[in-house]
Amino acid sequence: MITEEFRKSLARAREAIDSSEEWSIFNSVPAGVSRRPDLDAPEEYLDFLMAADGATMGSVVILDRKYAAKSQALISPGRGEVPEGPDDWFVVGKINENPVLVKRRDGSVWTYPDMLTSWWASPRFERVADSLAEFVSEQALGSGYMRSTGCTETDEWWQLLRHLGNV
Repeated sequence: MITEEFRKSLARAREAIDSSEEWSIFNSVPAGVSRRPDLDAPEEYLDFLMAADGATMGSVVILDRKYAAKSQALISPGRGEVPEGPDDWFVVGKINENPVLVKRRDGSVWTYPDMLTSWWASPRFERVADSLAEFVSEQALGSGYMRSTGCTETDEWWQLLRHLGNV
């Protein structure tokens, strides 16, 4: 669930990015959209777009409203295998180049965590959070970032998270 505290965390990240030319080169947490998008997407993702129209947080990306619709083709038949079927999932972003999906039925977040294999050939597809807000809070704005991305302590986003006191 997108709470006021979560919105404040995104705003703090946005301010930190804007305060540093180095951090702003590859990262962004744009302001949210003014109207709820007319998009066949999970409710929590639509709420996220009201707080931030996508986000690039180091190696974790949450798609903006323009790319969300196009990105659903990643899980179309013949492209990438997902349990059940493509209609049961919604691509919300990526970690490195591996898609991050929300299971429409329960809002849980899943990805292909194996970074040594192309995602479409990976035998691993795992649940990483119960909700999009939990995923972003832990894997993009928290201590799970290093583990989920495979980055080192020299990673620019990790440095920004340290600056914010998130890790």
